[in-house]
Amino acid sequence: MSLRKNQTEQLLKGINPSRVGKDGKGFAHLEAWDVRAHLIRIFGFANWSAELVEMEPIFETSVEKDGKTRWTVAYRATMRLTIFTGGLEDAVYTEAAVGDSQNNPSRADAHDMAIKTAESQAFKRCAINLGDQFGLSLYNNGGTASVVRAVLDAEESREAEPVVEVVKTQSPEQSGGVPQQLKRVNILGKPVTDGSE
Repeated sequence: MSLRKNQTEQLLKGINPSRVGKDGKGFAHLEAWDVRAHLIRIFGFANWSAELVEMEPIFETSVEKDGKTRWTVAYRATMRLTIFTGGLEDAVYTEAAVGDSQNNPSRADAHDMAIKTAESQAFKRCAINLGDQFGLSLYNNGGTASVVRAVLDAEESREAEPVVEVVKTQSPEQSGGVPQQLKRVNILGKPVTDGSE
């Protein structure tokens, strides 16, 4: 994935606490609209897409009380988030989640709410693969400080490859009893040229 430097810098920052809310159980979370807005801020309007891969009903139940029916419905959604990198391969994340609507007086509204909740939850689960700006740190007891902290850029990682010493193979006749010459190579076996050889 090739990101611009300013995109990577933003993705490595801890999340702004003002973006974090609490769900009904008191757990820290992001709203789906906020995740969408932040995807636009970082990647642009046309450089990402979210696709609903599958939506499946899990159950529907109803309870009658005092002549009124209340509906509880659950769905499972699978979403795919694609970040367009401009290269040969895009970054693609696929996740699933379940959403429900409980004790709803309208059967249609119960289905509608459960579908939207499942889709939003799966979408947010896809986005956390992009790190702390999309809620990854919230899994660390609701923390907002960066848990990713750094990534190795492809160019930087090539420069930082460890160097190992490999002995050239020479027969005893070739070496004349003199210690064999060492050749410096990286972990991929490629020669390292630092001007000393």
